[in-house]
Amino acid sequence: MIKLIWAQTKNGVIGNNNSLPWDIKEEMQHFRRTTTKKDLVMGRKTFASLNYKPLKNRLNYVLTNNVDKYKDLEKEYDNLIIINSVDPIIEKYAKNQENEIFVIGGKIIYELFLDSADEIIRSIIKKDYQGDTFMRDLDVNKFDKISQEDYEEFYIERWVRK
Repeated sequence: MIKLIWAQTKNGVIGNNNSLPWDIKEEMQHFRRTTTKKDLVMGRKTFASLNYKPLKNRLNYVLTNNVDKYKDLEKEYDNLIIINSVDPIIEKYAKNQENEIFVIGGKIIYELFLDSADEIIRSIIKKDYQGDTFMRDLDVNKFDKISQEDYEEFYIERWVRK
């Protein structure tokens, strides 16, 4: 299964200067709980925002056009795989109940996987924040909202493909 997970404001802000515009501990704990011991795929810019270190206790795929630039890092970490195409991820994980991967950003990577996504886990931040990166509106004709969990500063929506 391919699952997209992200946090955004009500007006779609997901980032500012290649980082999150908010620091909400409870929302970050949700991300950790949901993705720990799972496989992840991210883009080069998201990987850069993590100081070029894979997230612990997860298999990290990094999607980039410049695979050679990051091959040495791949040798340094046993939980890091550098790739230059979405195809192997889609082949391995799409509609596969036994294997699941979380797409963790950024915007371009979300857009590459959106048509193959089985599920979307989206945190909506209640307060407005300024940003330079926005997610487009979710196509509710393609996904059904199956749950919503409310927290003080955000709420989590779960959507599954129709």
